[in-house]
Amino acid sequence: MHIQDLYFSYQADRPILKGVSLEVTPGTKHGLLGANGAGKTTLFRLIAGCMPLQKGTILWEGGPLHRDQVAMLEAELFFYPCMTGSEYLRFLRDDTSLIAQWNALFDLPLDHFAEEYSTGMKKKLAFMGVLLQQERPLLILDEPFNGVDFESNEKMMAVLHHEKLRQRTLLISSHILPTLTRVCDRISVLRNGSIERTYESPEFQELEAAIQIDAHLAVRRALKAM
Repeated sequence: MHIQDLYFSYQADRPILKGVSLEVTPGTKHGLLGANGAGKTTLFRLIAGCMPLQKGTILWEGGPLHRDQVAMLEAELFFYPCMTGSEYLRFLRDDTSLIAQWNALFDLPLDHFAEEYSTGMKKKLAFMGVLLQQERPLLILDEPFNGVDFESNEKMMAVLHHEKLRQRTLLISSHILPTLTRVCDRISVLRNGSIERTYESPEFQELEAAIQIDAHLAVRRALKAM
């Protein structure tokens, strides 16, 4: 996937994305690291076709990227009232056998209304929904581990490493670095509306050290001003 000079603004004088350019190699797991409000969700929604492009290009294998090529797990989840977990999953793929196989791993009460699930259960249901869309080559996961208990967190990470996903391209965001270093082949840092740098896996320790230094300097400045 090739993203070139992507600009986006909700208000004319307050741009969120300022010339984002990014290369994502097919079949890889590419992380997007950024602070809260950095524009990760906006970028993902533009890639997924949930919002119209204002400026810039997004290409997949040399042509336009279409919505039916993308399966996306949103950071903020919504489920229609009075829809059970099973009904939600069958809407995405009417394959009760495959749904049962995935739910043997995540153990959700699929006969209950999804809107009554806990935050972590909703996230696991949406994650299963993404996995069921097997024909879509690009998976986008926006903060997928937020609100998920430690055991389910480990299961989700193991699924992302499994060979069943090896041919699919994964874009995953987080504001917490270790969740990305355990999964991704590359990590791009989104800061001030653009991609500051992309790190390869051998450079992850360098990225971690840089973040720690920045954090310690920020704390020192704050405490000194008190």
